Amino acid sequence: MTLILLIKFLTIVFVGPWVRGKIQSALNEKNIDYNVEIDKVRILMISSGIQLENITICPNQEHQGDRILNVKIASIKFKGISLVKVLFKNDVNISNVTIYNSSIIGEFPFSQEAKPLIVLPLNIRIGSILFDKIHLDIQNTASAQSYLVNRGVLKVYGLKVDKQDTLSPGIIKQFDIEAEELVVASPDSMYSYTASGIFYSATTKTLTVNSFYIHPNYTGYDFTSQYDFQMNCIEAGFNNIYVHDFNATGYLTSGSLISSYIEIGKMDMNVFRDKRKEFRHVNKPTFQDLIYNYPGTVQIDSLSLIDGNVTLSIHAEEANEPGSISFNNINCKIYKITNSTLYKTEKAFLELKGNALLMGKSKMTILLKGKIFDSHNTFFLNGTLSSLEAKELNPILEKSAFIYATSGKIDEVKFSFIANNERATGKITMLYHGLDIAVKNKRTADTTAIKERFISLIVNRKLSDSNPIPDEEVREGIIDYERDPERFLFNYCFKSILSGIKSTLIKNPKKSKN
Repeated sequence: MTLILLIKFLTIVFVGPWVRGKIQSALNEKNIDYNVEIDKVRILMISSGIQLENITICPNQEHQGDRILNVKIASIKFKGISLVKVLFKNDVNISNVTIYNSSIIGEFPFSQEAKPLIVLPLNIRIGSILFDKIHLDIQNTASAQSYLVNRGVLKVYGLKVDKQDTLSPGIIKQFDIEAEELVVASPDSMYSYTASGIFYSATTKTLTVNSFYIHPNYTGYDFTSQYDFQMNCIEAGFNNIYVHDFNATGYLTSGSLISSYIEIGKMDMNVFRDKRKEFRHVNKPTFQDLIYNYPGTVQIDSLSLIDGNVTLSIHAEEANEPGSISFNNINCKIYKITNSTLYKTEKAFLELKGNALLMGKSKMTILLKGKIFDSHNTFFLNGTLSSLEAKELNPILEKSAFIYATSGKIDEVKFSFIANNERATGKITMLYHGLDIAVKNKRTADTTAIKERFISLIVNRKLSDSNPIPDEEVREGIIDYERDPERFLFNYCFKSILSGIKSTLIKNPKKSKN
């Protein structure tokens, strides 16, 4: 008993402080910019380990660099250290490492330049590393970009690095991670992205996120005023996100998106666009090319949205205020999202099936199907729309097209077309009756002035008030629209369908050139 107490006494009084001094000196010897301080070192005799307590890393007073880092760690515990291998074989073998309550706050430029490779001078084997309760707050001094992690937990398994290997993220093969909150600010300061309730398990390969929000740091017109050209202001929230069979290591090291199934329980999105600003004339890729040109591997077998709502608000060029259109109770599934070159020889299709309520009233369904790696990016789109009072579309019609439906009902709409990089062609059947249109003054929104009433009369004479007209057959509209390379998929599909609606409404329509 006396011998044990004596050894413990010597360890606490002499060995611990001596080891503390050696470690602290070694860390500070070649580091002129930062100072490392260790408050206490405990030698763990039974578990053959060592525990460092109250570690701080802070810049020296003479520090003049553009990288500022302040680190505080409550304790670091190393257990199961093989001293024989360290002393005689130049190997570091540790059963596990636990890092408690770490706070890392820093400011430095996120450089894209190639960094010098770090080559390890010895073999390292660590059974597991646990970072418990991480607080991370990193700012990019070169832009507004920043990262904030609250109450994060990271566990790395089976870390193995051989002598002369390069230190890189690729050495991490398996890990678990969870965080109470992750906040990322965009480099241009326009958006903040917040995820909460993050959990990933290497065992199940499942990533779950309770909520993910896209916050514009400016709202509406304040947001669009920051740009010289038209720009969408997007505010969105996603809840109950599950990513199954997710290769987290592949995503971190190479950006690869691989998953067997992604589910989003709820989505709410509001999009605002001010069309009074100048349009930027830049060609946009097709949705297929966006997938093919992704720098990493994309292999998502299926993606499902259980319930969603989208509201699109547009301030037209000559309007006094924005108009809006909404899609509610959206439910959709997308199959086979991939850029695997395997499908350059094997036949496969990307497919989207969905349904929603237009303006919260009329059920619509769509089916989009496109062959993967088709040279013309061809896709097929079929859809239906159930009965809807024409007045329900006034929130978008009166502010964007400056017309107002005073009466009428859409009984049913069915459309089908094929589209590619150049053109969309197909057919549409829109059954309706009792349609009457009033033209609005763009400045005053008046529909009763003599000029507006006269124009309304002419418009209604050119339009058929029903389909079919009594004692006549149902008119079939012709979809024929030339793709605008400066617009994306949604605009392409909308304008294609609109070309067919126009040919249905107008009496004796002329064939559209675009």
